[in-house]
Amino acid sequence: MAGMSTVLTEFATNGNSRTSTTTGHTAQRPKLVIERRVVAEGKKTLAESQIKVVHATVDAEGLLLREKVAFEVNVKTPIAGQASDVTAALAIFRDLVASDEFGTTVTTQNWL
Repeated sequence: MAGMSTVLTEFATNGNSRTSTTTGHTAQRPKLVIERRVVAEGKKTLAESQIKVVHATVDAEGLLLREKVAFEVNVKTPIAGQASDVTAALAIFRDLVASDEFGTTVTTQNWL
């Protein structure tokens, strides 16, 4: 498995939540990675992880927009589930996100 090429700098950690910045982050032009988790324990049999990327953007004239680009993934895995099933689902997800079709979906809102 390949390592990440994006460098994350920890900004804040609060229990089961962590916010990191990426290269070029400023208060005016945020570039953030926000991670959250719910640990499966006791009667909770589903582990949950969330990763969200928030990135500032500008309009055609170069003016900063209030709205941000955001990508978010939510992962839920039953603790009694087989690791091989988690790995198989992850492989499909990686294939989708790495595909040219996904890039087209993001920019045109057409289906995969």
